[in-house]
Amino acid sequence: MKIVLLAWELGRGFGHAASLRRIAIRLRPHGVRLIAVVRIPAAIGSHRDAFDEIATAPLWPIDEPAATQKQPGSSANMNDILSGAGLAEGKAVQRVLAAWDDIFGIFRPDLVVADYAPLATLAARGRIPLVVVGNGFTVPPAEMPRFPLLHRIVAPAFDETQTLETVNAAAVTLGLPQLDRLPQLFAGDACLVHSLRLLDPYDTQRISPVDGPVFEEPPVSRAADAQQVFAYLSSDTSGWTFLLEALVSLAKRLRIYAPLWPAAPLDRLVEAGARVETRPQPIADILAASRLVVHLGGSGLAAEALAAGVPQVVLSGHIEQSLNGEAIERAGVGRLVKTYLPGARLESDAIRSLIDDAAVAARADAIGTRLREFTARRDALANCEAVCMGLLRGNSA
Repeated sequence: MKIVLLAWELGRGFGHAASLRRIAIRLRPHGVRLIAVVRIPAAIGSHRDAFDEIATAPLWPIDEPAATQKQPGSSANMNDILSGAGLAEGKAVQRVLAAWDDIFGIFRPDLVVADYAPLATLAARGRIPLVVVGNGFTVPPAEMPRFPLLHRIVAPAFDETQTLETVNAAAVTLGLPQLDRLPQLFAGDACLVHSLRLLDPYDTQRISPVDGPVFEEPPVSRAADAQQVFAYLSSDTSGWTFLLEALVSLAKRLRIYAPLWPAAPLDRLVEAGARVETRPQPIADILAASRLVVHLGGSGLAAEALAAGVPQVVLSGHIEQSLNGEAIERAGVGRLVKTYLPGARLESDAIRSLIDDAAVAARADAIGTRLREFTARRDALANCEAVCMGLLRGNSA
């Protein structure tokens, strides 16, 4: 039986787990054994049926207990993000690479599917057939000479040349091939960018086209008479007083899924007339009935809402979420609130104004129509299945 190992190293969003589950479900009918080696096994908890075995990925320094006391690192470019997570620490890189080498020795995979797993990718490259998957942010073009700036708020904190030397020194100790440039950390036998161009921060640098989002089911259009406000808050943001007050003011039309919120604020919303969901619901049905979606800027929901033609309010907490929110604002179909800035606010009147703005709704409809036509022509999940099975057949020996 062929073995497919699905790896995830960085990023805290549950979107990584959901994406790997969707890929695994498409591969299972082919009679393969599916092993998930992931950063947060609990995030896979509700998806256990898709995998034969689940294990914990090697910890980067950012995952160690002492890291919780540190301030967030620089995000000027992907090198800053990776180096701040531990890529600039030679002993840590060597340890993580060695751990992946051990994992590959234990499971002996015939294919590795890597979602935001740059050191798993480096450990597998040239040794095991490798498919790199992820959204536009987590799959930078591997052919770039260097990582470009993601913003100009601050200058880069890490020297990319130095980080490259550190990674190569660790690779040499394990007999792995050296990199010519750091973006090669995201190179594989195939690289599938599960994103929309509108949400791709590397759109101007990317040579190959994006594959499009991996949706659970085909998106449908927002209903013309949709009135609901849907809030999906995947982390405990109940302490943001401005957010809770804004949602209370909209409670009679609010539907919310906030699985990590404590009971008290949710009870307050229920008392005010909100509908609180206690488990995930079919997102296509929810968006079809929604006039506005409020979320934290994850690329998966952003793409779903764009394809459904639903305006959005993005409450960003880090650079990837902010880039998605900025793209949505530039398209004229939503608003970005950078919650990490002092004085962040989300006024009830501003939300109502966005809900009632016919021009915003019309732009969202037009974008949604175009994106639904695109996803109907290109099934990203089917293409991913075909690519994986092609590499497995090529490794039949």
